[in-house]
Amino acid sequence: MSEVPTIKSIKLTSARVPLPQGPWGDQIHHVENIEVVVADVTGSNGVVGTGFSHTSGWCGATIKQLVEEMIPDVIGLPVSPRGLWQRSYKYIHDVGGAGVTTHALSALDIAYWDLLSKSLGISLWDMLGKVRQKAPVYGSGINLNLSIEEVVEQVKRWKAAGYMAAKVKVGKPDLEEDVERLSKIQEAVPDFPLAVDANQGWSLPDALRAFKRFEKFNLLWIEEPLPSDDIVGHKILRERVNTPIALGENTYTLNQFNQHFEQGSCDYVQADLGRVGGITGYLDIAAAARAHNLPMTPHFMFEMCASLITTVPNVYAAEMTDGGTWTDLRIFKSGGHIENGFWVPPTAPGTGIVVDREYLEEHKF
Repeated sequence: MSEVPTIKSIKLTSARVPLPQGPWGDQIHHVENIEVVVADVTGSNGVVGTGFSHTSGWCGATIKQLVEEMIPDVIGLPVSPRGLWQRSYKYIHDVGGAGVTTHALSALDIAYWDLLSKSLGISLWDMLGKVRQKAPVYGSGINLNLSIEEVVEQVKRWKAAGYMAAKVKVGKPDLEEDVERLSKIQEAVPDFPLAVDANQGWSLPDALRAFKRFEKFNLLWIEEPLPSDDIVGHKILRERVNTPIALGENTYTLNQFNQHFEQGSCDYVQADLGRVGGITGYLDIAAAARAHNLPMTPHFMFEMCASLITTVPNVYAAEMTDGGTWTDLRIFKSGGHIENGFWVPPTAPGTGIVVDREYLEEHKF
């Protein structure tokens, strides 16, 4: 049996990738590009593992700099992802337990897992242990700026593709406009599960009014109704409303998630693989969610997240962001495919992801 390789070198690349369909917007964001930090970790056996982190158009340089700070501390160590994760998290914790630090850890951690499974000649998903051969998918749109007719066509397309559900943005200045849009969607596409995303845009009183007005739609969930770090506010809200709450794309650590789990304020867990410290961080959060009988519905990094949840028992579905998969963004050339509404992960050793190096080189910063 081959020995576990040690870390020989780490190379970083950062790119600012434009959005092919134009800017994204919701209640609080205006996003014109995605910044990606790519870590290529070369082992003593010559095998290269690749990992990623991302931001919505800013602070990529900060993440890259923090990764560079960690590199000298891990050179020469065995490629043992969990051990390396704990070592690096302890190393950087004093400059912040969450946020930039966990973003930076994600790029390295994913690369370690990719390198280790490639060295063993096995798919990462098989190495972690699949509990299903394919992952269910739901359709998601960054569509608050679109007309209701355009949103309806999106939802119809997702249903026809065999997806499990649809998610649309809410947060119009007039709450009644949101109500009208949701009514038209359900009239046009009946008997299709529907969720909405408020993107942290409401105060507690605003959220209470919205939840009450949306009750008649029997929504799957309302996502990020309050600012993500308002843990107490989510508890108060959850105690006073009936519709399930989804959160997690802007929550970064096992401890933060566990506070939501213990107080009962989270019904769907939307951890982001690129923000929670990579695969090691994600699997820890998934295990804690499972202990509370809560399903994982990962955010962004679609190809990677959809493949990872084939190894996670407690899953609802992966989020396919319309025009926002990493293949759509040309960060990836390939890495699995959708088949009849389900994601089928790649079978090549490692993550199976093929990065579009030429395109990223064009957009380096």
